[in-house]
Amino acid sequence: MASTTSTNAFISLNDIINNFIISYTGPGKLIPDSKRTEVVFHARRCLQEFAYETLKSQFTKTATVLPATYSLPKDFVSVISVVADSQTFTQVAGAPGGEQYSLNYSTKVLTFNSGNVGDGNFVLTYLSNALTTDENAAIPKLAEEALYACMVYAILANREKTDPNLLQRLLIEKIDKLERSKSRLIFTNFSE
Repeated sequence: MASTTSTNAFISLNDIINNFIISYTGPGKLIPDSKRTEVVFHARRCLQEFAYETLKSQFTKTATVLPATYSLPKDFVSVISVVADSQTFTQVAGAPGGEQYSLNYSTKVLTFNSGNVGDGNFVLTYLSNALTTDENAAIPKLAEEALYACMVYAILANREKTDPNLLQRLLIEKIDKLERSKSRLIFTNFSE
């Protein structure tokens, strides 16, 4: 599997919306007149269309106290990092040493194997399969172009008098970019 640095591999939904407005809307562009609310609606809707295996989202949860156990969010898929008091914890993998945690995927509970639990800034960064409307959600850059293609098609498909040939071309482009994104994301490991 290819390894991807988490900080450089994601873009926020808000940035995607802003980039879309700059690139695709306005006089002389593919979508000459569009309000931000319309773009936001279709960005969220397109995000919901993407299946879990296509588009995983990255979220961060913070707390002021490092708990002995931590119940993970319902949309949790995989841990990217666990940091407390600027110290990175590692998942127990049979080797002793360092600050470690164990993870029960069936109950979605994170248990810290440390006597140092207590006060401290706790930050959990995880991948989610949430069909989100949070504009701060981080979307893999590998899926960015597919999201733009979906948004263009969705906006123009909901307008009167859009050329059917253009819609057909945009639909084919949307499907093609989605399939390419799927194949690229399958071989990307965001947790390393």
